[in-house]
Amino acid sequence: MPIDKVSQAEFEDALKQCSQTANVAYNISLTYVNRTELILKNLNYDIRQSCGHLLSKKGADKFQFAGTLNQIQSNIKILSQETFEDLDSSLNTKRKYLENFTVALFGRTKAGKSTLRETLTRGNGSTIGKGSQRTTRDVKEYYWQGLRLLDTPGIEAYEGEDDTKQANDVIDQSDIVLFLTSDDSVQPGEFEAMAQLQEISKYFAVILNVKHDISNGLEDLQMFIDIPEMVFDEERLSQHQHHIHNHIQEFLQLDDVDITCIHAQAGFLSTKEEYQEYSSQLWELSKIEKLYSLITYQIYANGQNLRLSTFSDSLIKFISEIYQKLCVAKEELDKQRNLMGEQKQKIRKIFDEIKAEGNLKIKSQCEFLSNQIEKQIGPFVDKYAETDIEARKKEWQRIVNQKHIEAMMKGVINEIFLYSKEKLLEFEHEYEYDVNNIKIDLENLNIRDIRQDDTGKWIKLAGVAIGAVGAVAVLATNWWNPGGWVVAAGLVSTAASVGSGFAGEWKSREDDKNYKKNIQEEKQSLIKQVNENKKATVKSYQDCLETNIKQYQNQTLEQVDVYIKGLFAIIQDLDHAIAEIIKIKQEINSDFSNSK
Repeated sequence: MPIDKVSQAEFEDALKQCSQTANVAYNISLTYVNRTELILKNLNYDIRQSCGHLLSKKGADKFQFAGTLNQIQSNIKILSQETFEDLDSSLNTKRKYLENFTVALFGRTKAGKSTLRETLTRGNGSTIGKGSQRTTRDVKEYYWQGLRLLDTPGIEAYEGEDDTKQANDVIDQSDIVLFLTSDDSVQPGEFEAMAQLQEISKYFAVILNVKHDISNGLEDLQMFIDIPEMVFDEERLSQHQHHIHNHIQEFLQLDDVDITCIHAQAGFLSTKEEYQEYSSQLWELSKIEKLYSLITYQIYANGQNLRLSTFSDSLIKFISEIYQKLCVAKEELDKQRNLMGEQKQKIRKIFDEIKAEGNLKIKSQCEFLSNQIEKQIGPFVDKYAETDIEARKKEWQRIVNQKHIEAMMKGVINEIFLYSKEKLLEFEHEYEYDVNNIKIDLENLNIRDIRQDDTGKWIKLAGVAIGAVGAVAVLATNWWNPGGWVVAAGLVSTAASVGSGFAGEWKSREDDKNYKKNIQEEKQSLIKQVNENKKATVKSYQDCLETNIKQYQNQTLEQVDVYIKGLFAIIQDLDHAIAEIIKIKQEINSDFSNSK
């Protein structure tokens, strides 16, 4: 149907149908808002349960989960509260205007929005701007021919989040969006500024205001009335329209946008008493009636769909935001969980390296010390062969004590754990780097402290705890107590075998021969016992190291497993909520489609 064929009765009937559709759409929206709110309440409860279960695990308090888990709970709660506050505000505003079809007017300062508003509302011109100042600082609401019109501040003068939110609120509650520009300066920037707002998913049209001044004198006025094509120059305006189409496609990604040319000043002057005799001509030449016809046709042909979209688009947008935020939160936790799983393997490798390096150091130091002692055996036996066994034991103990065996092995143990500390510290730095390089766009997402939580503290805990191994392992140094050496027993045994002659002088050549033979046996016996004790000492230290390394490795990995399982439980909670949100989105589309 041509747009000029919509009668007033048909238009009014279309408005009534639009109002009925808006009531249906509001009730549908309210139902799904309540359902979505219940999903998030259940999610909050489930996460509290999962966190509580995790915190009840043995050792979880040392693992310092509480702060992180409380933050997760808090952020999920904030997510639901903030989102529903916005959605409730949106629905409450729309509920107030269920009977009204709303048209929003955007445009840059000095494009003529205030002049157009004064024209349509029969104003006195007091709000029409002078100069280049921002003349409309707040959204103005007025009514025209049964329509609710919202006039917004100049789009290029928006200052920060408040202006942007205000503009998005206007788009959200509008059924049609009009953009006013002027033929004296069609600029890409004004359309780019419009593109910074939310996506325009409703009917969008452009009004091109021709700003030829006809108020300077009767001569200009009469020329406009007599030769209007001079002002509405078809070729010139066609070029402007071409540029507008290009800008809209580039910045707003919209095709086939209707562009209507008007002369807002002519419309405004037609309402003034001093131009009364030209009133009808000026009104007709202003072409504002054509703009009205364009709007009425859209309402007649698509009004119900437009009203449904105002509710459904808003509802789906808010629910999609919840969906996206939950998905990002799940993705972040998944990355944390996977990263922790990867670190488990690295931790095992680190402890294996610590054990291997420690074993080498223990063996090397024991061999060095035993070699030092072994070198003393020959001179010791030769020098003290004729002394009694107790004296030899005492002297042997003195020789062994001079090697400071216990202190030397303590030094080795300290060196092992210093090495352990360095390896764990190196791992901690790598872990923190990996965590910090989990790059997810968390803009407008409240769950953003997960990357900065206390998960790294278990590494520090492991580093401190493993230091306790030293205190346990040092107990093995008692093996190096000379009084406990089997060598002493060997000396007793050797002394007993030579009898009383061992302590006296050998009188015959045969006795001397036997004496030398026994001396050599005693040396070999001591060397053998030193080597046996070296092996036993190495094994003692290595066994002690392995026992303690394994103990603290298992404790560390158990704590990591606790955290991984806890994260998995929370991820499952998020998964369930996400599935419910997806189901709601599908049902919303179906219900709104069936309401047309």
